[in-house]
This record gives sequence, C-alpha cells and structure tokens, in this order.
Amino acid sequence: MEQLTTIQLYEQTRKKLEQKKSYKRESYDTVIRRILERDTIPSMEEMFREGDKLKQEKEYSTEEVIALSHRLRGRK
Repeated sequence: MEQLTTIQLYEQTRKKLEQKKSYKRESYDTVIRRILERDTIPSMEEMFREGDKLKQEKEYSTEEVIALSHRLRGRK
C-alpha cells in the first residue's frame, strides 16, 4: 500500500487543480498525475485539438486518425 502524505498548497493553486478535475470526485493525486504525464505524452484531446489546426489535403478515416495518434504518442 502506498503511503499518503500531506502537502501544502496555496488556495489559488488548489482552485486551479479543482478546475482541472475530469469529474467532481476525482482526487487531487489523480489530477496531478495526469498533469505530470501530459508533460511527456500529450492527451488524445490535445492531439485532436492540434490536429484541427493543421491544414489537411484530404479527409482521414477514424482508423487513420487513431493510427496516426498512436504513432505520434510513441505507441504501436
């Protein structure tokens, strides 16, 4: 079992973390882990948002988009 710790946060920081929650009861630990993971691997949402900014010469199928996103994220 992992040991829990207590950390100090400014109220403004806590409020920003609260806004990052995916759902109301999500723990701050999960929010922080997700943020730290994003430093190295962009989320699918971020990838689609960036993709929407690119000028495309053709429309891609869902399968093509998924394959491309996995390649860009370093997955098989």
